[in-house]
Amino acid sequence: MKSLKYTDETDRCYGATGMAIGLMVFDGEDMLASITLDGDPNEMVAMSPDFYFAGNPGVSAKTAWNQILKNYNIGIAMLMSNLLCRSVVNKRQALPNELHDFLLDLAREEGHESCSLDDDEIERLFNKNYSYLNRVFNHRGVQSVAHDFASTLGQRRTLSRLDVLELLDALRML
Repeated sequence: MKSLKYTDETDRCYGATGMAIGLMVFDGEDMLASITLDGDPNEMVAMSPDFYFAGNPGVSAKTAWNQILKNYNIGIAMLMSNLLCRSVVNKRQALPNELHDFLLDLAREEGHESCSLDDDEIERLFNKNYSYLNRVFNHRGVQSVAHDFASTLGQRRTLSRLDVLELLDALRML
């Protein structure tokens, strides 16, 4: 299997860009705190405390489960978006099959653990989201926004939530 590690600074910029775009298209931008290239690669995208939902006795079980499912979906979408942006937008090639399969295995593991989903439910969600995000990152307009965002992130190193929203506002027009 190919490595998930970033090959260089540009690859890292496109990975963070993909995660930001994934958050936007899955309506999770309210959960974003900031993005930084400095520090641990696993902590480039800082999320608000709402993303780390731990439960609340004042919330119904259905509402809590729906929030956990939404966060699961957003987390998997961010990982998909990271890899798709790096591959499709930066390298101009389809995501290798072994990375697709790795993503599906990860989605299964996380879906079982965090949401108690069955394999067929996980695969249905995964395939729907992967197909959608693959179309997103193959769109020329999205690619143009992604290149600009990655370039700006590379120059500034850190972007606040508002910076991200401003830089990705053009996605709303596509």
